[in-house]
Amino acid sequence: MHNVNLIWFRNDLRTLDNPALYFACKNNTLKIILALFISTPKQWKQNVISPRKISLIYENIIYLQKKLNQLGIHFFYHESSDYLDSINYISSFCHVHHVTSIFFNCEYGFLEYKRDKIVKQKLKRKNISINTFHDSTLIEPDIIKSKKNTVYKSYSHFKKKYILELKKNIPKCFSIPIKNNFENHSNLLFKIPKFSINFDDFDHDLFPIGEDSVLNVLKLFLKNNFSIYSHDNNLLNMNVTSLLSPHLSIGVISSRQCINLLLKKYPNVINSLDTCSWINELIWREFYKYLLYFYPDFYQKNNIYSWEHKIKWNQNSYHFKLWKQGQTGYPIVDAGIKQLRQLGWINNRLRMILASFLVKNLLIHWKQGERYFMSKLIDGDYASNNGNWRWMSSIDMDHVPYFRIFNPMLQSKKFDKHAKYIRKYIPELKNTSISDIHNPCNLNKIKKICFKYPMPMVNYYHSRNNTLLVLKRAKYELNK
Repeated sequence: MHNVNLIWFRNDLRTLDNPALYFACKNNTLKIILALFISTPKQWKQNVISPRKISLIYENIIYLQKKLNQLGIHFFYHESSDYLDSINYISSFCHVHHVTSIFFNCEYGFLEYKRDKIVKQKLKRKNISINTFHDSTLIEPDIIKSKKNTVYKSYSHFKKKYILELKKNIPKCFSIPIKNNFENHSNLLFKIPKFSINFDDFDHDLFPIGEDSVLNVLKLFLKNNFSIYSHDNNLLNMNVTSLLSPHLSIGVISSRQCINLLLKKYPNVINSLDTCSWINELIWREFYKYLLYFYPDFYQKNNIYSWEHKIKWNQNSYHFKLWKQGQTGYPIVDAGIKQLRQLGWINNRLRMILASFLVKNLLIHWKQGERYFMSKLIDGDYASNNGNWRWMSSIDMDHVPYFRIFNPMLQSKKFDKHAKYIRKYIPELKNTSISDIHNPCNLNKIKKICFKYPMPMVNYYHSRNNTLLVLKRAKYELNK
């Protein structure tokens, strides 16, 4: 009698370096290998997943289906409304197909954790073997602990321990199963129906489909841009970033692949991991996954510290609307929003500038900005997006001081020195001098040049001082 192994694909849409796939196919004598992906449109809508990311997921599933078919692995697709519905389907699927073992990679989100816990309970009662793997982080979260066996809440302490562990052992990638082992079980391709949720087009040149193309993107980045990344990654008109974040967010490529290919091309980087900017970005991503793993309900809370309840947030919906439309009157802010709306992606520097302006100048609750970003980002990752907004708002576990506020004029001068980026996304300012673009408070001069561009909606310095006063007052009232 055949053993039937099921691989449940989620945020791991690849065949190379996929531990669930690798172990499901290992020692494959007298085994049938099945693969399943379940879409959950209602759940995705509640989670504010962007239409561009939905499209990215859909097209990569089609690609994954072809890759699995080449391996002779049966691929199944089903649409459930939400996670609860998917639990029932998994149980039914395993019964119908006589599944003896299920393999899947862990997800750390609060709702995902609850879903997987119930699935495990249901399948154990059916005597189905359950095999789970830590795939979304380079190092298993349980390994990164302090000497007192406590969880790190500070990024700097986490990073120090993380790099020590990496230097001890760089995790290796898992190979693709051998095709010949499953030829007798291959199936014909079927057309995967579109998800019952809105789709949106995205730039396929910037964000190609399929693990083979994405792996090539990584190789080209390491060849052409890695050496200048540390110096130029914040410059807005120079796209030297890897643009891998959308693919990492849905698992078309893994962190293991990133670091292994990096060290293969630049072996000496192992001696300078703590100063490597690109590695630092990966570690920030791992840090937020790490926090989500140990505190799955943390990201469900709007407030962490008691003093936040005292903050009198601005309920001005008109101000929020202007920010979302890129009509704030601050060119660097507006250009960033316009790029976000057009591409579904902006670099990390712009994310911080936009977040700082919304929270620290307009005094609008960070949660509104966080949800808006998720609704637009093609690389929307719950842990990273939520963590970054909390960090920028000074209310994260490892928060910046509440008085740190990004000055959009200084940020503009520093990271878009010649205003090329601003002019690209705000063409109505193309005839405005560089000095005036970087100084939007010079209202009269700008209005004489361009009547289409709005005046600054708030005075930066006045709004900054007001925010500091509100935050100080919130802390003072708590301590009275």
